[in-house]
Amino acid sequence: MKQAVATPRGIIGGMSTSYDPDKQTEALEEITRLTAEYEKLEGALNAKRDQLHEAIVRHQRERNAPPGRIADVSPYDRNHVGRLARAAGVEPLRKPPARRARKKPGTGTSK
Repeated sequence: MKQAVATPRGIIGGMSTSYDPDKQTEALEEITRLTAEYEKLEGALNAKRDQLHEAIVRHQRERNAPPGRIADVSPYDRNHVGRLARAAGVEPLRKPPARRARKKPGTGTSK
């Protein structure tokens, strides 16, 4: 094996330049198997997330629980619960407060 040499771009050398065909096959089979498991679990996770979002929206639409209480038992904060509901067209219980019109500079009374 060659001796490793440190350069400004990193360490050069010190590794074999050939791969053991048996170990390479084992490595690629393991990575392929784990990738397939990962993708299967990722699909299941996405399906469960969709079910959770549907339940949150349904209960917000039916007014079964407030966003804060839903947030207490879900992985989301109450603001995100509200965003999910709004995105699905659920109207909030209370409308935002009306904004007062701002006075234009120079139109107020001066002393």
